[in-house]
Amino acid sequence: MSILMAMRRRFGGKSRCSGFAAVVLLFLTGAVFAQSGGGSDSVWEVAVDEALAPYSFSCKQQSVRGSDIDLLRDAAKLAGVRLKIVPYPWKRVLYLVQTGQVPFAMPLFYNEERAGFADFIAPVHQGVPTLFIRKEKLREYTSLQALKGKRIGYSRGYALPSEFTEAIQNGIVTGDEVNSSKQNMQNLMLQRIDGFIASYTTTQFDLRFTEELGKIVAQPAIVFGGRDAFLVTSKNYKAEGLEKASSSLKAALTTLNPGGKAEKYIQPYLDKNSPLPCTP
Repeated sequence: MSILMAMRRRFGGKSRCSGFAAVVLLFLTGAVFAQSGGGSDSVWEVAVDEALAPYSFSCKQQSVRGSDIDLLRDAAKLAGVRLKIVPYPWKRVLYLVQTGQVPFAMPLFYNEERAGFADFIAPVHQGVPTLFIRKEKLREYTSLQALKGKRIGYSRGYALPSEFTEAIQNGIVTGDEVNSSKQNMQNLMLQRIDGFIASYTTTQFDLRFTEELGKIVAQPAIVFGGRDAFLVTSKNYKAEGLEKASSSLKAALTTLNPGGKAEKYIQPYLDKNSPLPCTP
């Protein structure tokens, strides 16, 4: 039996039609308000990447963890905003914010396509594309020109720095696209590739759990520019109070994370002597 049918039986026939109509109106108004997420007691969902350690990751049956999560929770407390942080596969995160099914999502790098469906609130970390090589090659591979004729790996979907993209297009290096950073590590140690481009922080985190720690190193002589990764709101999600919550979170994130690099939040996950709450 539907809720409305039950209500009609409760209020009887035509003589109570006006009472029934009033209750239905209140019921529907309340339902719409609840769906809109309005009011000071609103709990706003934040869709996050479930496999982007150490920024955000899920650990079996435990709640989502990571430096972005720690920063956002502190910001929410400071802003007085209630959040529900939910991990999803990365493509699902993009789909949810693009279609307006969630109010917030992170972390997104800015580009024109994403600016069409999301407002970029404040950075939660800075991603730095980095060349990783075998330690014994540090003095040899000191520039992109020094990599001429070499095979360099990268993960599918990773936004390569423009300098490296140009090096591939100009035939200076050969790009080797794979499914994951861990596959790049394996290929590098097997000498199937001469190096790989990946996020500095996520790779350093992954190396903590491998025998290659100390054997695979970042090449500091080849520097690419960093890119801010943002907390965003969906332009297609309409709700009373969202603009205020967004503004409050922006102010809190700016206070807690000046410069956008979030080093204070990231470093505990990279420290070899600092135990993690779980291994992703």
